[in-house]
Amino acid sequence: MNVRAAIVMLVVPMVAGCSAGWEQRGVSTPQLVEDTQTCRQVAQAGRLEVQKTVSGLSTLLLPVSEMDDGAFGACMRQRGYQKGWVD
Repeated sequence: MNVRAAIVMLVVPMVAGCSAGWEQRGVSTPQLVEDTQTCRQVAQAGRLEVQKTVSGLSTLLLPVSEMDDGAFGACMRQRGYQKGWVD
């Protein structure tokens, strides 16, 4: 079994196990897996936030310990996916 097949076998059940799942007509399973992984990385990378400090406003990159569901959803929608089942 190659690495790509192993990843598909591990990730697809996780994606399918989500409450509604993300779908797009005409997208292959490997493409769905790749897009999902990319969006998970984006959603876990951290977020920029402007905070008031003693010296004024400062932009900080705040780490996130868990996936930001809003960022994940926005990433998937930008790639043309919708939540739920596509008829």
